[in-house]
Amino acid sequence: MRMIEAGVPRKALRDLKNRVLYGRDAPLSDECVWIDPREITGIYARGGKTVFRRRHSGTVADGDWDLSWRPIDEAKKIAACNRHFVQGESWEETGIIDEMMARIARAGVFDGCRTREDVHRRYERIDRMYEEIARVRRLEPVISRPERFRREHGGVLVHIDRTGRPMLAGNGNHRLAIARILGLERIPAQIGAIHRQALEAGVMTDLRRPA
Repeated sequence: MRMIEAGVPRKALRDLKNRVLYGRDAPLSDECVWIDPREITGIYARGGKTVFRRRHSGTVADGDWDLSWRPIDEAKKIAACNRHFVQGESWEETGIIDEMMARIARAGVFDGCRTREDVHRRYERIDRMYEEIARVRRLEPVISRPERFRREHGGVLVHIDRTGRPMLAGNGNHRLAIARILGLERIPAQIGAIHRQALEAGVMTDLRRPA
């Protein structure tokens, strides 16, 4: 069931098509790429006619979809992490707890949380994650974790724009924020969509380089 929900059969066909069209440098769906988190200044705004999500991982696309973005600091989770870890505010003071509760009220469940207690437990885990990443000075790829599923599926999701620059694609806000705050220079991410111009310019070579 999870294979179907994650779109794995469709992704496998996409991988074959990409290999035929673009050769051995073609991206793989759910592939682990390595990015400098400090280079991410924008978050994909999901505007326009084409909207790329996690299920579109490995898609090579032309067009102006990559021009639909907003500044990274406008993302509420990113801003909350800065206020909490840098400015020392409690999670409640950052407003993220109330924001989560508002989303739960609309949807019934959000980020796996249904109650205020669930939200507090989630942010306690994020505090522990921050402490661990600060201790080891790296963010581990999803493939190294017990809960791994397929390649880097579930990791920080990034789309690659026409210039080869990554943009946050809406998943992995807290991990990205923590990496930026701690000044990490290279972190693993799950590739989302990639603009054809960037692929043809050879950006995959650098994205596949861990350090």
